[in-house]
Amino acid sequence: MTPQDTLKEARIFGEGLERVAVRAITPNIFWLTHCLGDLAKDYYQEYFAVLPNAEDYAGDRIVDYPFSAFLIVDEKSLLIDTCGPKQKKAFLDAVQFCLQGKSLDYIWISHVELPHAGNTGSLKRIWPQAQVVTVAGGENYDLHGLENAMTAAPGEVIELGEHSVEMVDALFVDHGLSQWLFERKTGMMFTADWAHNLHEPGLCHCFKFMEEMLASGYDEATLVEDIKVNAWYQFPWLAWCDGEELCVAIDELFEQYEVKILAPSHGNPIRENFQHFIPMIRDGMKRAAEMPFSNVL
Repeated sequence: MTPQDTLKEARIFGEGLERVAVRAITPNIFWLTHCLGDLAKDYYQEYFAVLPNAEDYAGDRIVDYPFSAFLIVDEKSLLIDTCGPKQKKAFLDAVQFCLQGKSLDYIWISHVELPHAGNTGSLKRIWPQAQVVTVAGGENYDLHGLENAMTAAPGEVIELGEHSVEMVDALFVDHGLSQWLFERKTGMMFTADWAHNLHEPGLCHCFKFMEEMLASGYDEATLVEDIKVNAWYQFPWLAWCDGEELCVAIDELFEQYEVKILAPSHGNPIRENFQHFIPMIRDGMKRAAEMPFSNVL
């Protein structure tokens, strides 16, 4: 199998807690993702138990929650995030498979959290020339193994060849220092921890794109629910937000950037007909802001 063959099916490295799969989103942009598959049922019960509507998830739906990175291969190559340390060997094998002997020039970090930055040191040991890129304004990056990182502010651009990536001010931040990324040629927006769904291993949804999931047992109403639940869990500061104002901000984001592909860290990429999904993302975020938050009076 070549990297291009993964446009149609995944190439899988490792197994269980360590497995990582590769799918080509476009001929030169790759999705590298870990999910638990059959092990999900043993790990995610506590995730739903904390929800205010936990009873809605007490049925037979067993879901999974991926940790993903993305690799753009061009005259210069850029890796978006690094997956987690548990997946180190499989992840490094997957990166090398996609590069096919080319160099890794940039390691771009959305925020300093293990599923996003945990393999930076291991990558640097293989590609010492690779430049780490982090969001401008941060301090003490050396504590996270990101010494000598290049910092980039929203609006700054890195040219890779045919592809160019623009730093985006994150609309929904997981940490105080977070950044998103927009690839101008393909219209791919990487949104880190925002706007992601869940998937069901029992329906063979692991390593599938959204259009493939919708053709095999997933539906748009469930997508809205997944976006709501994940946002509630991920962003407790939504308790102080107005849902209508969130919708306006989301519309302004997609007016500023002509997004054609959505690539979140923890969901299945949307690579076809993205405009169709914007109302669902708005609806899910509005509902998230309206949910009760247990630690807020």
